Amino acid sequence: MKTRRGRWMWLAAVAGMMLGVHAGWAQDTGLRAVVEADWTAQEKRLGRKPDDAAAIADAIRRAKALLDDLRGMGAAVSQETAAIARLETEANKLDRLDEAGRLTLYRNVRWAARTAAFRNPLIAGKPIVFMQRRRFICQMLHEYLGYYYDGISGGGVYVLDRPGMSLQARDLIRGRLPEGNYTTLSLSYDAKTVYFAFAPKDLPKPDFYKPENGRRYFHVFAMNADGTNLRQLTDGPVDDFDPCELPDGAVAFMSWRRGAGFVRCNNPWEPLPAYTLHRLDADGKNIRTLSFHETNEWHPSVLNDGRIVYIRWDYVDRSAANYHGLWVSNPDGTNPSALWGNYTERINACYQPRAIPGSNKIMFVAGAHHAVVGGSLVMVDPQRARLNPKSGEDEFGGIEVLTPEVCFPESAGWPKGFFHGPWPLSDKYYLVAFGYDVLPGMSSGNGKDSPTGLYYLDRFGNRELLYQAAGISSMYPIPLAAREKPPALPSLVNPSLGDEGEFVLTDVRRSLMGMPSTRPISELRIFQVLPKTTHIANQPKIGHANAESARMLLGTVPVEPDGSAYFRAPAKKPLYFQAVDETGKAVHTMRSVTYLQPGERRGCVGCHEPASTAGVARATAALRRQPSTIQPAPDGTRPFSYTRLVQPLLDQRCVRCHDGTIGQGKSRLLLTGDPAAKGPFTRSYDSLRPYVKWYEWGGESIDRIATRPGHGPASDSPLTAILDDPTHANEARLTDSERRRLYIWLDGNVPFYGTYSKEEQAAQKRGQTVREPQVQ
Repeated sequence: MKTRRGRWMWLAAVAGMMLGVHAGWAQDTGLRAVVEADWTAQEKRLGRKPDDAAAIADAIRRAKALLDDLRGMGAAVSQETAAIARLETEANKLDRLDEAGRLTLYRNVRWAARTAAFRNPLIAGKPIVFMQRRRFICQMLHEYLGYYYDGISGGGVYVLDRPGMSLQARDLIRGRLPEGNYTTLSLSYDAKTVYFAFAPKDLPKPDFYKPENGRRYFHVFAMNADGTNLRQLTDGPVDDFDPCELPDGAVAFMSWRRGAGFVRCNNPWEPLPAYTLHRLDADGKNIRTLSFHETNEWHPSVLNDGRIVYIRWDYVDRSAANYHGLWVSNPDGTNPSALWGNYTERINACYQPRAIPGSNKIMFVAGAHHAVVGGSLVMVDPQRARLNPKSGEDEFGGIEVLTPEVCFPESAGWPKGFFHGPWPLSDKYYLVAFGYDVLPGMSSGNGKDSPTGLYYLDRFGNRELLYQAAGISSMYPIPLAAREKPPALPSLVNPSLGDEGEFVLTDVRRSLMGMPSTRPISELRIFQVLPKTTHIANQPKIGHANAESARMLLGTVPVEPDGSAYFRAPAKKPLYFQAVDETGKAVHTMRSVTYLQPGERRGCVGCHEPASTAGVARATAALRRQPSTIQPAPDGTRPFSYTRLVQPLLDQRCVRCHDGTIGQGKSRLLLTGDPAAKGPFTRSYDSLRPYVKWYEWGGESIDRIATRPGHGPASDSPLTAILDDPTHANEARLTDSERRRLYIWLDGNVPFYGTYSKEEQAAQKRGQTVREPQVQ
């Protein structure tokens, strides 16, 4: 039996052997100290020290699982396997070791596992390109706007030539760009071109209302993987970021060059434009908009089937702090579809999606709204993505949380530690950035730019530091190695349709939660959501709902008795639909938008049908005729105007009793169109508030997350029932057309104004018409 001193000396000898397994580690004492300090930090997060029995046992368990998998991959890890077997024998006699001996045992296990990890053929011998950057700390909304980087600069693009073996990083920029800020790194499929966004520091701060007066913007840059041929691909008074090579050689990116207005829930100090998906040719030419969504989008990448996956912030008549889900579209922008996360509040945001090589699964970062990008690592299987048929919410059976020690930020608390920029090597092995602090943000309690380092991570729980730099984040680790290119999907748009497209609905009755059989659908209403032209939340207010969208009703199209519809619609407009019954009340309403590319023909099976539903190849009644054209809606709907749509009806049918006087046949309820005593509306609009229901971001919403068939403002508002009571049925005697006007207003979410312009709101309040917005 070895003495305690003899056993410690044997372990020290094993440590020397493990360090000698890789000559690079043995020579780089700086790396050794940094790595071992990081191991200590990892254990501290778990509330223990490296020499604790639980820490040693976990390290052995993780190492054995890793070695088992690597042997199956054909990796040469026999030496490490033998070492772990010997170390496990020693761990079984842990009580015979003193504190120094237990610490040495822990480190020996970790060095053996680290040695094995970098023999993985997925990363062995492959340099890693990465980015250093500093971040403006508030919300994710500010991350990619040059406006906010006043006084913030530093960073660049670097290469680790010997990742895991050396902390030496090679600078690819080498002083060729001025002082400024870097973000959103990506790599071409052949690993020959590096893309990123850069904003210079010493230029004037932009004015979002007069962008031509400012010049500090993020723009897309490219360079060869060795740093040569550095070039700027985009320009102009807008922010361009998130470059991502497409299979046909073009580059997708995010930009607010479309000019689609502002976010609806801004503070006075934070003008935030709506940036969405765009694309350009490899030489920077032929820029065009791919997404006509009405608010922000982030983080495009390409799935293994050739489609683009990205994040959409989707809050039509819903909370602005949630619903940052995964969406997909074709590379030409056609067929945008929700993939996962658009109907849940359990995860606030699904950032930085990345396809898993050799799989249909997607990794993403489950993050927060009121913080910068970062959070827990999650994997979603699109084939198992489901909406709950009772609640309409995203089910979690199709996702796997890879880092459960980091809870979902904001929705489940504020964990200490966060991941960023994952790069999956497979469904078991990943490169990622990690920070030990609480996720920085306006609501997390951490207002400082907490740096992240680069790590190897695997499914078995092993995490090994690759690189870190003091005082600045290292992010976006990407192997400098060619990878398989997904198919280049052809565009199927039909130029003969001009600036229009076509929608085909197979059967509106096929719904996730089931449509009520007592209310057959006769038509679809087609709404266009309008951009916010001012940037402060609820200034100006346009109705009762909180942080409301202005909108206009383009009109209606018929639904055939078999539930089908086929119609033309304008392209490049954010649209949403309502399924309307024979009385004119909405039975089901979208809480999201869709849009068409010019010449696009798009079909859906039903009204929010289950994700697993397959289309039925049948000759529907609608397809046996020419496509319908949108029939215009009544005056006061393009854009919405309460004073033109509703007030004339009240004046004719209601004011004779509801003039505010007291007496026989009179009511205290005042329904005149006079300006309210205070506030931006009229007396009748304010008086009707207790009698109407709406969707919103807040406690007065009919439903917070998803709509339920059979419910909606016209169906649920007390006003509807009041109009049917004997007194009002006999006295008011509304015609069918007049009732439908009221239902349109109710189902349009009871707005007062259809514009954010102060001058146009004043005109609408006076009952005047305003110009129809010519916006996309």
